[in-house]
Amino acid sequence: MPTGIISQNAAVGGLSIQSTVSRTASSQIGHETELPAASAGTLSTRTDDNTGIVTLAEGHGLEIGDVVDVYWGDAGGSTCRYGMDVTDVDGNDVTIDGGAGTNLPAQDTAVTVAEQVTLDTDFDGGLLEMIVASASRRSHVAFRDAVPTVLKEVELPAGEAWFWAADQGIANPLAGNPVNDVKASCGDSAGAATLKIGLLYEAES
Repeated sequence: MPTGIISQNAAVGGLSIQSTVSRTASSQIGHETELPAASAGTLSTRTDDNTGIVTLAEGHGLEIGDVVDVYWGDAGGSTCRYGMDVTDVDGNDVTIDGGAGTNLPAQDTAVTVAEQVTLDTDFDGGLLEMIVASASRRSHVAFRDAVPTVLKEVELPAGEAWFWAADQGIANPLAGNPVNDVKASCGDSAGAATLKIGLLYEAES
């Protein structure tokens, strides 16, 4: 059966600490995909916590009906609003609305905006033994069921993995309805991100 391993090396308090977590399960899934670079701009109008206009550079490519994630500030600081609808496009002025996550920042804040990429995947999160996600640039992932309801969302700083393993005293973050897809985006306007998601789970008999 497939085995997953998470190895960590820490240097804290003058000490060197190594840790290895190993889990085995009947099934595994691996996703590796490129997330296009975000478009940089400014929140030129802030109507309310989840509505505004972003003014982007030429060639942003966004259209009415697109679903985007909006980033600002430093990665990992709860500075992302995800799943926002593009409701109007007037040249470089893009109206955004809705979504979830952190409220939009103050007007005139520098932001990046990225259209979501869909990863088609199906597994029962309640049967997870291990999951790891990492991206080469700042990114965001949202695991959704078929409703669709977001079961778990994570902002990924560049090169910093998010992971969970069973039997460590931490509740399964994807317990509930089966996962139907993953919505992901890259928040870095300097280049595309490589996103990797790997997981182990017990298949239902």
